[in-house]
Amino acid sequence: MKKRILITLMFLTAVIFISDEAFSAWTQAKGHSYNQLGLSYYKTTKKFTTVKNEIIPGSGEEPASLGDIKTVHAKAYRRSEEEFTSTKITYYGEYGITDILTIYTAIPYDWQRSNDVMKYGEDAGPTGIGDVNLGLRYNLTQNLLGSGTVMSVQGEAKIPTYKYDNPLTRLSLGDGQYDATLLLQLGRGFSKGYGWLNAGYKYRFENNRIEHFAFKPSDQFKVSFGGGYPITSWLSLTGYIDWFRSVGNAEVSNGLVERSAEEIGTNTLKKDTAKAELIIDTLGLEPNDLNLSLGLQFNITPEIQTVLSYSRDLDGFGYFKTENYALGETFGIALVYLH
Repeated sequence: MKKRILITLMFLTAVIFISDEAFSAWTQAKGHSYNQLGLSYYKTTKKFTTVKNEIIPGSGEEPASLGDIKTVHAKAYRRSEEEFTSTKITYYGEYGITDILTIYTAIPYDWQRSNDVMKYGEDAGPTGIGDVNLGLRYNLTQNLLGSGTVMSVQGEAKIPTYKYDNPLTRLSLGDGQYDATLLLQLGRGFSKGYGWLNAGYKYRFENNRIEHFAFKPSDQFKVSFGGGYPITSWLSLTGYIDWFRSVGNAEVSNGLVERSAEEIGTNTLKKDTAKAELIIDTLGLEPNDLNLSLGLQFNITPEIQTVLSYSRDLDGFGYFKTENYALGETFGIALVYLH
């Protein structure tokens, strides 16, 4: 049986701190811009999975190993995985086309490392420009129903810019397909601080870039909310909760299932669970996640800021429980310039 490199694409969506969430419904004034250069480090050694395997006892110096899949719909539990890290330098920028229309982009340069890849592959992991995000935010009103609440609508496209490799045996810098996200955004300032709420839908297109390996990740419902509070004139505390839930419409081609049996072997990939195992576990096409992010914003000058951030995936509960997604932590630092 060929050696198995367990690659879950959910790890490739490592959370990084970028301050687009802080603006939410607010748009840039015409001709003004927001520029952020951030450095982040993401690490995971565990994930929340609903896949339960039989355990094959070890003998002598041989450790216990995973056997046949018993179910792919178990109650989510934490399972250890090989270490995966992602170090990113990301430019995030916004520009006010008009007072009510802002264009923005996020461009990451990513260094990924996986113990699985180093153990079995030809290199430690891919490096290069990952998925580029490009979007527009349009302000609908500055005073919703007289409440002082700002409301906007935002559309975003995720664009893959990298070579995409065999997802069963190689890491890529993303899942190799396009996404389109539409959000309704609300924001309001208070006597001190501000709060915001975003809600929307992400449509995920099919990846058919490699023959026999076509798949479509599940669409997602997305909700996030948070805010900021000034502790002093030069220091503010920011934070937000980000949640998404898969719709459950992921698909994998029959060719991918057949090739998976060849690439991975048949001891854990049975015919009756093959598609579900690929969707839920190996490719991570139907994840659910609840994530908490916290930040400290230091105002160096009125135009220059430094932001320290930390985010972590949470267990969640009920409908908001994290499932088939990594348990990861992200540390970030960013330099901001307002123009």
